[in-house]
Amino acid sequence: MMTWEQVVSILEKEFLNQTEVIESVDLIGGEPLLNFELIPRISEWVWAHSPQTKIFTRTNGTLLDDEKKVWFIKNKDRFILGLSMDGMPDVNFINRGVKNIDYDFFVNNWADNPIKMTFFPSSIHLLADSAIMLYDKGYKLTGGLAQGVKWDSKHSKILDEQLSRLVEYYMIHPSINPMEPIFDLNFEKAFWIPDEDIEETPCWEQANIHSYDCDGELLPCHMFSKIVQGEKKRERILEDMKSIHNELVSEKCMKCPIRWCCKNCMAMNYQHTGDFGNNINLDFMCEAQMVAATASAKLIVLKSIDRDGMFNTNEEYERVNNAIRFLKMRKEVDNG
Repeated sequence: MMTWEQVVSILEKEFLNQTEVIESVDLIGGEPLLNFELIPRISEWVWAHSPQTKIFTRTNGTLLDDEKKVWFIKNKDRFILGLSMDGMPDVNFINRGVKNIDYDFFVNNWADNPIKMTFFPSSIHLLADSAIMLYDKGYKLTGGLAQGVKWDSKHSKILDEQLSRLVEYYMIHPSINPMEPIFDLNFEKAFWIPDEDIEETPCWEQANIHSYDCDGELLPCHMFSKIVQGEKKRERILEDMKSIHNELVSEKCMKCPIRWCCKNCMAMNYQHTGDFGNNINLDFMCEAQMVAATASAKLIVLKSIDRDGMFNTNEEYERVNNAIRFLKMRKEVDNG
C-alpha cells in the first residue's frame, strides 16, 4: 500500500528531470484496486505534467463497483484498465474464489486490450472451453503457463489435449490471432545456440522501464519487489544482483531448442532457491513448456499447408522448417 508521499517522490524524480516523453505509467500489484483512492490522484498529477502519457493497470475485476466504473469510463481514452482472469466463471472460482466478473465492462471500453489469462494445473482441463467462450464473445486474449508452479506429467498431458483443441479452433477461425505467449510462433529462433564466448546480458528491464517498490526504491524489475521476494530476501537480492553481469543459464537449457520461449527468470530463480542460476523451470514446468512449443509447431505447419507451402520471406521459411524439425525431434523422443 504505497502512500501519496511515496508516489509524489517517484513521479517528481521521473517527470521533472525527464527530457523525453514518458509513454506510459503502469500501476501494478497485488491487486491495484485495493488502493484505488490513489489512482485518480496519480493520474491527475501525471496528466498535469504530461498530458500525452497513458496510464495502465491490470485488475482481476473483483473490486469494481459503480463509483470506480464511472471514473474509468470518464478517462478511458488515456487510462487503460486491463482484465486479468483465468477463463470462464468456474475457472475463476477455482483459482480466485470468485465467479461474477463484469466481462462486458472491459470489452465495451477497451476492446483492443487483450484479457490476460494465466493457466494453472488445477483448472487446465477447462482451458479450451474458457478461451473459446471468450473468443466467441469478441475478446482478444493473451495467456501463458503459471510460473513458479509445479506442472506434473498428468497436467502436462491435459495441457496437450487442451492446446490441441485450440489448434483446431485457430485453423477453423484464421482471423483470430493465437494467444501469446502460450502460442509463441517465433520458431525462426528455435535451435539457436550462442557461441561459448558470447555473454548475454541479464534481462533486467531497467534500461527501458523504471520499476519502483512501495518504499520508493528503484528496482531492476518488478520481480525484485518486496511483494514478490519478501522483505528480507528483497534486501539480499538487491545486493547479490550487483555481481551478476551476464545471464546465468544452465548447460541443459543453453542447448534446448525452445530456449527462446522458455523464460529463464533469474529473479524468480532466486525467489524459490536463493540462486540466480538455478532455473526453476527445469523442475517445475519443463515438460509443460515442451507441450506448448509442440502445439505452436503444429499450428505453424498446418497454416503452412493451408498456404500450399508458399513462403513470403526467408524468415517464414526458417520458421516452418524449424517447426517441422522440432516435431520430428518430439516424435523421436515419444518413440523412445
